[in-house]
Amino acid sequence: MNITCPVQASVIPNAAEIATSKTILVVDDSADDTRLLKLMFRRSRILNPVESVSGVRDAISYLTGEGIYVDRRVYPFPTLLFLDLHLSDGSGFDILRWLRAHRDHSPPAVVVLSGSDVKAFKQAYDLGAHSFLVKPLKFEEFENMVQHVRGISLKRTSEGHLLEVDS
Repeated sequence: MNITCPVQASVIPNAAEIATSKTILVVDDSADDTRLLKLMFRRSRILNPVESVSGVRDAISYLTGEGIYVDRRVYPFPTLLFLDLHLSDGSGFDILRWLRAHRDHSPPAVVVLSGSDVKAFKQAYDLGAHSFLVKPLKFEEFENMVQHVRGISLKRTSEGHLLEVDS
C-alpha cells in the first residue's frame, strides 16, 4: 500500500534545526513496544527526537517539567504523545483525564496505543485522544496515522520528515 502525504518541500535540516525540532514522547511500560515504535519512526524517516517514560507519574512529571524533567533543553515539551492504555502504575486513561484537566500541559496531538477494544477507542476519543493505533503495531497503519493525525504536520526535507505543530 502506497500512501502519499501532501507535505511542503523544504531545505535540508541542519543539526540545529533537528536539535530544536519538536519532541515525541512515548508513554509505554513495554520496552519492546517502545523499541518497535522508535524503529517505525526511523523507517518512516521521522527525524524528531523521541523520549520515553514508562508510567503515569513519569509522564505527568515530563509534561509539567518537574523532577528530573525540569530542564526543557534536555526534555523539551512534546509535539506528539504516544500513550499506551495499560501501564504498570495506572492507566493511559488516567493521563488523558489529567490532560483534560490541565490543557496547558497537553501536547498538540495525542495518539493512544492499545488492543482492539472498541469501548477503549470511544473512551479515549471522549477524553481527548486525536488518533488510535492498535497493538501489535503494523508499519503501514503507523505511517498512515503519522501522516494524518490532527494537530501536527510533516515538513519534508531531503533527509526525512520533521513533525511540526499545525499553525
